[in-house]
Amino acid sequence: MLSDAIAAEIYKTGRNRNLLFWGFVFVPLGLLLFDLALDTYLRLHMRLPLSPDLGLEVLRALGLGGSSFIHIFFVTGAAGIFGGEYRWETWRLLTPRNRRTNLLAAKLVVYALCCTASLAALAAIAALHTVFGAALNGTPLALPHPGFLGSALGVFAASWAELLVLGAFTALVVLTSRSMVGGLLAGIFFSFAQAIGMVVLHPWEAPLKDFALLPSMCAYLLRAWASGQELAPGVFADPAKLLPAALILTGWIAVLAGAAAIVFQRQDLPRE
Repeated sequence: MLSDAIAAEIYKTGRNRNLLFWGFVFVPLGLLLFDLALDTYLRLHMRLPLSPDLGLEVLRALGLGGSSFIHIFFVTGAAGIFGGEYRWETWRLLTPRNRRTNLLAAKLVVYALCCTASLAALAAIAALHTVFGAALNGTPLALPHPGFLGSALGVFAASWAELLVLGAFTALVVLTSRSMVGGLLAGIFFSFAQAIGMVVLHPWEAPLKDFALLPSMCAYLLRAWASGQELAPGVFADPAKLLPAALILTGWIAVLAGAAAIVFQRQDLPRE
């Protein structure tokens, strides 16, 4: 059953401390240590009279889900989750006990849960850093505006969907190549290629056909709309592109996950 597969995958992933740390814990922990050290250094050498904006800092932290550098760690986590069975040659012990679709779906669910926890930790750490900075400098804290919760959920959902696309792509490459390293390198290339494509195409003027090629650009557009961020000076997200962008992101996840399921279903596992 799917529930049994999910429970087993959660237990197994929870025991893999290296995978959890480098894939999903290191980013929020590293951000916390960097921010606290930077605030302390600045307080010792200068005084910042500005009032930190709690809502803005949280939205910025949630937007890190679109950073290609941050993606390296999430790709590492995805490659470990989907490629561990090939490395340890344990698929032959699992496939007779449950359907392959359930086993793969369980890995996707666990990856999605890890991404959720990591993004939530980024938001919490941003809030902690902002409060700490205000207390350290003795400046008043600017509280979030009334519509902040909706903006935060929108940015969170866009970053989460982008990470799911990245994880599904990594899963497809891992399953096809039967290699964790292959999935890791392909996932990193996939992320940086999209970043380069966004520089070339410009999200504020690219047609929808270009958005279909770059899921990261769809997520960027949705984050910009949810947070009220300018795409360019005086240019905001076009509301007419929001629904197509969301559908494109969903389509990427479905197609990549479906392709991974087809590959895995037809795969011969004589040694794994």
